[in-house]
Amino acid sequence: MGFSKKFIGFILSFIITIPNFINSQENRANVMTITPSEPTHYFYTPKARVNPPWHFVVSLHEVSFSFPANLQLQASLLDNIGRINFGAKYGIIDNLSIGAGLAATLFHIGRGSHGVPTHKGARPRFGAFVCLGMINRIKFENAVTFHTQIGDHFSLGADYGMQITPHEWWSAIFELGNSIDFTAHKYSEHNAIWYLNIDTGVRIHPPPFPAFSYDLGVDIEEFALVRHTDVSVTVYFDVIFAMVVK
Repeated sequence: MGFSKKFIGFILSFIITIPNFINSQENRANVMTITPSEPTHYFYTPKARVNPPWHFVVSLHEVSFSFPANLQLQASLLDNIGRINFGAKYGIIDNLSIGAGLAATLFHIGRGSHGVPTHKGARPRFGAFVCLGMINRIKFENAVTFHTQIGDHFSLGADYGMQITPHEWWSAIFELGNSIDFTAHKYSEHNAIWYLNIDTGVRIHPPPFPAFSYDLGVDIEEFALVRHTDVSVTVYFDVIFAMVVK
């Protein structure tokens, strides 16, 4: 736990210092021109679109790079996006994408994990999702992600994410996720257990630094819909840097 906190703190400090570094370099020589991009996720759920080629995103939750032909490679150091940590995302059309990769949780701020339970010795497994965008406007967008994880546990579920942008400086994000673990008999008296998670917060995207976004929210950690459920709350935070590299 000590190592993970130091590692996350180092990454977060590094990302936070980038705006000051860029600003100082531009003031000195005016040689650095950045074309901003955008993250391809809400908090934990993916957006339906894939970034155009040569777009690069780096944050605690999304590290992604987009290639031609609608292919995007992505990773999540903190928790996961689409319930996968390492994998690829392919855009079929503008509002429909599929993704697959390793489903696990490397680090989590809180008591449990997000989306892929690691209790009772559960191991990483194969994960896949289909993301359908329903509305995509400047002021409002949303998407539903259908997902599965296959391995020592087998689960199916669907997550909903939405983003409302009332002002150029900030957006509000809300997510509702659920999954059913059909191998719950391995660690409980139930044959299957239904899990829920809820989170909400804001994304700050200051116009002076269009390549940067800052997320802060409240996360009701994933909990089982069974008797004597212990529900806990933790924070959600992220610092996102997104740019076009070519």
